[in-house]
Amino acid sequence: MAENTFFGEIHKELNAKTIPCGKWNMPLFYPGGSVAEHRHFYSGAVIFDRSMVRCFQISGKRIGELLDEIFLSPVSDMPVGGCRENVLLNGDGTFALIFTLCRMQDDDFMLLGDSGIADKEWSYLRNVLPGTDIRELDSVMAQLAVSGSKSAEILQAAGAETLPDEDHWQMITLKDADGDEYRTIAVHTKLFGKDSFHLCFDARYALEVYGALYEVPGIAPAGIGAWESLRIENGQPAAPQELKSTLHPADCGLGQRVDMTRNFAGKTALAGVKQSFKLFLIKLDRHPAEPGTIVELSGKAAGTVTSSAYCPVAGCALAICRIDALGTVKNGDKTGCAVNGKNIDGDVVREIYR
Repeated sequence: MAENTFFGEIHKELNAKTIPCGKWNMPLFYPGGSVAEHRHFYSGAVIFDRSMVRCFQISGKRIGELLDEIFLSPVSDMPVGGCRENVLLNGDGTFALIFTLCRMQDDDFMLLGDSGIADKEWSYLRNVLPGTDIRELDSVMAQLAVSGSKSAEILQAAGAETLPDEDHWQMITLKDADGDEYRTIAVHTKLFGKDSFHLCFDARYALEVYGALYEVPGIAPAGIGAWESLRIENGQPAAPQELKSTLHPADCGLGQRVDMTRNFAGKTALAGVKQSFKLFLIKLDRHPAEPGTIVELSGKAAGTVTSSAYCPVAGCALAICRIDALGTVKNGDKTGCAVNGKNIDGDVVREIYR
């Protein structure tokens, strides 16, 4: 049975519609609806419950060099205070997981795992990093994201005197209406084209921190419905929909990240692999298509839908699709697929890379 997150009481108080998502009951949307939450991301800022992100601390001598050996992008060149999204592969060259790595000290990293992480990746980290100290912090660390056009202004209004630059982390202090202070790690990245601050803090004060943010005018809670429509609108592949452990990086839209001049786990296995699929963003005439729906090009089956949603800023339904890499696909090509039992037309918007 799914568990409530550290913010479960607040989701109930705000009348959120919740659904089981992995081990957690997560807010799908609040009374105003996902479309309003989606739009507010662009006009103001939203709070996402990010309890699905798994947080690890990894420390030890030469840890940066050890992480270099298992991640696609360099790690040891990161400065203290820096953060970087990086890709972990399995030994056979297939996709394992995307992490955001934060260098806390010279020999100490915090890893924030994409929501698709499972216990097998936790075990994999232990196996490939022998002799290091690995701790999972999920049980003691609460996590929120303040994201959107005015996310920096919201945090400053909530008491943060300074904020980290993009691709950096920093300790900040938030204050509630009574003047009580709460220290939190703020990781500054881009999310769906806008600033986002991933906040990690002592779970004992989860409700107080959420309340301090919620009191600021211009912020609104948002659920995974808005997260998904924003993700799809921006053509961002995610686990497990597009980023599958049975696929190689190029098949997941990650091919441009692979630097074959570096040594990393899975490099040897990748050397002889040819790209089987490409990811494309497709505009649909009517409603979203169900995952697994066949996509046709020139009247022939060419791939399948992996994710789809109505995207209010785009003003239409969009779908991320996995298309056979052997075919030639161009922006503007006409597509066809079945929605609600009817064949509808669509247009290829662009190829997707993450």
